[in-house]
Amino acid sequence: MLIAVVNASSLVTNAQVETMCKAIQIQLNLHALPAWNFTGYTVRFYSDETKVPGYAWIVNIIDNDAQVAGALGYHDEENGKITAYIMCEPILSNGGAVLEFDPNNTSQYTVSATLSHEILEMVGDRFANGFVQGPQTSAGNLYCQEWCDPVEGDSYSVSVDGNNVALSNFIFPSWFNPQATAQFNMPFDYLKKLNAPFTMTSGGYMIVATMNNEGQVTAQHIFGDSCPQWRKNHVRHKMYRR
Repeated sequence: MLIAVVNASSLVTNAQVETMCKAIQIQLNLHALPAWNFTGYTVRFYSDETKVPGYAWIVNIIDNDAQVAGALGYHDEENGKITAYIMCEPILSNGGAVLEFDPNNTSQYTVSATLSHEILEMVGDRFANGFVQGPQTSAGNLYCQEWCDPVEGDSYSVSVDGNNVALSNFIFPSWFNPQATAQFNMPFDYLKKLNAPFTMTSGGYMIVATMNNEGQVTAQHIFGDSCPQWRKNHVRHKMYRR
């Protein structure tokens, strides 16, 4: 599957976005796809949107989205097309960076890690509607099948074109196994931050839902202790698959 990335933002350059795409391709090939036993995903930057093949999934990098005020990014299915949006302004206006990983501030938000986050979750939950049954909480026992939300506050880097590009941490399949144990089923995430399934790091969050007898799903957010308030305000938007 081809994932095409186009840049319509005035806050990041085409060269920066192309570097991000190279880094995320490395992440997919070496880290994420092998962990999930997936193959066949290509991330490619297009400077000319008219050149994007019609079959490709599309990620749009923009300044902001008035329809999703304050969101950092989200993925969805629009008219049968898998699409995603990355909003640069709320990242950069809240102390974030474009792509450089800061080893002294691994929880810093970046445009590149947000792009990594959404592309990984497009791969793992393309229709933005997957749930997995897990432990019962006050919010329910259905957990969104998202790869990055529970560990969103943690990033790492790969080196591309002389840049240490920040990428999002992500969870492993064992995270969704209610019977998984630390002794036999670790790691639960790439950076080995978690010790049990259905848990999150202090900077992460989970979308947990319940379903009524009519099949209607009601979802709530559960936040880690150090998830910043500005991020909580953004995540609570109705576009909750973000």
